[in-house]
Amino acid sequence: MKEVDHSHLVHGRRQRPEGPSPVDVISVQSQLVYGHAGNSAAVPPLRALGIRVAEIPTTLLSNAPFYPTLRGRVLPADWFAELLQGSSERGLPQRAKMLVSGYFGSVENGVAFADWLEEVLPHAPQLRYCLDPVIGDTHTGPYVEPGLEAVFAERLLPHAWLVTPNAFELGRLSGMPALEQADAIAASRKLLERGPEWVIAHSVSGDPGDLVTLAISRTEVWRWTSPHLPVDVAGTGDVLMALIVAFLLKGQSFADAVGRAIAGVHAALEATLAEGLEEFEVLAAAPAATGTPYRFRAERLQ
Repeated sequence: MKEVDHSHLVHGRRQRPEGPSPVDVISVQSQLVYGHAGNSAAVPPLRALGIRVAEIPTTLLSNAPFYPTLRGRVLPADWFAELLQGSSERGLPQRAKMLVSGYFGSVENGVAFADWLEEVLPHAPQLRYCLDPVIGDTHTGPYVEPGLEAVFAERLLPHAWLVTPNAFELGRLSGMPALEQADAIAASRKLLERGPEWVIAHSVSGDPGDLVTLAISRTEVWRWTSPHLPVDVAGTGDVLMALIVAFLLKGQSFADAVGRAIAGVHAALEATLAEGLEEFEVLAAAPAATGTPYRFRAERLQ
């Protein structure tokens, strides 16, 4: 790749304090110009709840890929690795409390992230890594390069504190059936053997017209049931993770954070339908998660 002269970007600052700016979350995900997925879905609710976010893009795309045209590209792995390195040079891993990863766009970016993660975690013991293993869904099948599944399973899961697969992704990572509740619990326990402390399995089948979300640790199993809504938009899993992280940082219990997140996502889907929007109405999520936190009852199964 041709060397680019960046000298025009370097300049001195006449006055500035020496204190580093606070960072709560490092979010490593895709970025869109139009629409809501990846960081473009997760960051608005995080900031609405007062969480300070450092965004590291894995892609720069005009929109999600289900439109007739798609512009932009997955970031080349060397560019992406430089952004990760730059975050380390500014000391972000040592200041942040949570690290979130989502869609990588390529196997090479997944490997670059895994290399960086293994380098920074020993020097950032306070950092909790939350893995959203973006692979695909039941109605689409896989939509990432096949090699990424091995990166998730072999290199990222052992370092994750929390992993948030949908039922399809849970089945792919565990190698077990995971669409029904009992199967999803068993598959989640298989993932827990590889390192995470919590698995949140979402989009699990429930009674007709319902969706089930499960939170499983080695000692606890929680369930939430919410109505299935007739809308299919990108970004719901990204907002779910963002809200869980936000409320954990605000001191809520794990079960309470998940319940609030489900309420926020559901309300945002309702707003999307009510307003007739083609993109997820993410700005409705944080107010609902705060205002109606116990809309869906948490059931402790274990």
